Amino acid sequence: KSCNGHFIRFTRQTAYIVGLSLCLCSSPLLSVFHFSSKIIMTKLIRLLLLIGTTSPLIKAKDLYYDFKATPVIDDGLSPDCFSRRPMFLINGLFPGPVIEADEGDTIHVQLTNNHPSETLTIHFHGIHQKGSVYSDGVGAVTQCGLTPFQTQNLTFAASPSGTHFWHAHQSLLMADGITGALIVHPTQNVTVPQYDEDLLVFLQDWYHTTSTNQRIGLDSEPFVWVGNPDTLLINGKGVFQPCGQGGTSCLTTCNDTAALLSRIQVQEGKTYRLRIINSAALLPFNFAIAQHNLTIIEADGTLVDPVEVENLDISPGQRYSVLLTANKPSTNSTDVYWTRITSRGRNVTRLDGTELVGLAVLDYGTDNTTLPAEGSEPVQPAWEDEEAGPALDAKLFTQDPESHEDDAIALTSNATTTYIMVGTQARRFQDNRLRWAVNNISNTPEPEPLIVKARRIAQADVLGAIPHTVDVAETPPTTWNYTDLLDVPAGPGIFLQDVMPLVLRLQKGDIVDIVMQNALALNGVAEVHPWHLHGHSFWIIGQGTGTYDPDKDPETFNLVNPVLRDTFTLWPHGWTAIRFHANNPGVWEFHCHILSHAMMGMGLSVVVSAEDVPEPPPGAFSCTEESLTTSTAGDGSTSGSYEHTYSMIVSATTGLFLLASSWMY
Repeated sequence: KSCNGHFIRFTRQTAYIVGLSLCLCSSPLLSVFHFSSKIIMTKLIRLLLLIGTTSPLIKAKDLYYDFKATPVIDDGLSPDCFSRRPMFLINGLFPGPVIEADEGDTIHVQLTNNHPSETLTIHFHGIHQKGSVYSDGVGAVTQCGLTPFQTQNLTFAASPSGTHFWHAHQSLLMADGITGALIVHPTQNVTVPQYDEDLLVFLQDWYHTTSTNQRIGLDSEPFVWVGNPDTLLINGKGVFQPCGQGGTSCLTTCNDTAALLSRIQVQEGKTYRLRIINSAALLPFNFAIAQHNLTIIEADGTLVDPVEVENLDISPGQRYSVLLTANKPSTNSTDVYWTRITSRGRNVTRLDGTELVGLAVLDYGTDNTTLPAEGSEPVQPAWEDEEAGPALDAKLFTQDPESHEDDAIALTSNATTTYIMVGTQARRFQDNRLRWAVNNISNTPEPEPLIVKARRIAQADVLGAIPHTVDVAETPPTTWNYTDLLDVPAGPGIFLQDVMPLVLRLQKGDIVDIVMQNALALNGVAEVHPWHLHGHSFWIIGQGTGTYDPDKDPETFNLVNPVLRDTFTLWPHGWTAIRFHANNPGVWEFHCHILSHAMMGMGLSVVVSAEDVPEPPPGAFSCTEESLTTSTAGDGSTSGSYEHTYSMIVSATTGLFLLASSWMY
């Protein structure tokens, strides 16, 4: 707060300068030098702030995190009172440890896999990994999966700033508990409305069936769907319905619902920045707090023009920052209010047939024993409401597009290429297994990590496709009315064209438009698909319902101030158009962030100037070698390294089993 009472938002880099100037406000020096004008002091603070933004007062730091991934069966860790559900956790924490850094810091994560039978990778969702592609954490794409009892060092720059998270990127392991928040604070002055404190709101869906058993069902014929989750969690807490009623398989200690729910403690009159993260395996959520409005200020690391809402939709992989002012209604005597998440796009019920919801308590008090009254829940859209989500998306605009210099180029340039991609569900011809696909190709891994193969071919200056891959077509091989079933006369039919690694090859500097088109699953249902791009952020330049019209719909594109983010929601019966600048050499996954959809092939790899990718570390060459033992070595750059510190001899057959059992795509 300056001497004349105005609030100034500043970053840690300028905090010391501002602190010095604030001390001067009350210093006897004021009278000695006759600083009688408050205006002079305000100008002094602004000058010092300017110095703070151009002087390296705070140097970038090296931050070290030791992640030990260990399977556990511990009723004391049960998030919803259900007993004996095995979990796979980092450092025994659920959710996992928070990584927190300033933009430009270097983050070092030493990851040890203590699971006896699962391979593991971890992806840092929202981090662009410029110069450190081998730390992106995608098995069979940027590395081999980390096998049991081995250790890997992941090193990367904390960039961009914003609300991010990390999670397992192998098979469905994130659903067993390997996930946590990653917060990067800006080191440049940014225009953010004033708030008093940061609070984390971490959202999950929770299954009592382990990821291994879920995966077996997805790979079976006949197909066994993972089903709807058993509980919805806020900050790692919830109550499985039967456990609140003395059901079987429940912990005997679960008899106090008030003590089992997470509490968001606030003080009246303060404003809080809630960093909301959806780390669900399946469900898009709607988030709301009873009798309190929220002001959206950030989407996936991008500051947006403030938008006041009563509730917001947030899909798996997405993050929002919202401002909550603790101004409880004067007509209420209560100090507690329901914080609630509900399902969007999918009808999810409890065992008694009522709607499954996740609850926490916004608490103005300190006794932690009171629950809000029944019937005082917030008003939220119905699960089948197809208008609320797109309506919110249409209100999001990037606050200062020009400040995103390397990405803003895409708004003032024509697209190099436009791809129209339709996501479909179909069956493999050879065994009738159900898969997801893009332009009728189901993305399926090869044993050798794709980045190694792509780099070798590019540096050899070999023309044509990367061997044993399929280039995604610029348009679907069959076009039809996407609101109809696949097996209509004009449709592509119910069988896949191919099952191989699907790639989109680009050169650094390309400006690319991708139009994602939703289509009906084989059961006739149009599902929600949240799409995430690694290594980049993109502009959401258009959205619409029905079938995309390449002649008319581009006329509606917003190329002035669209929202810049890394995960968008493809709503049922509609399409979304994105544009991005391919400014980051590497191999980057672009996939649906519903775990089962991604594992079943709904994604592709964006290959950007593979010839410019650094030399792979030894551990990334092949996932079927006789020996996975490697020596410590860097990746050819100063920002990423990979090492195995434990020896493990496996046969080629075992290596293939580990790959097949743990591959996410």
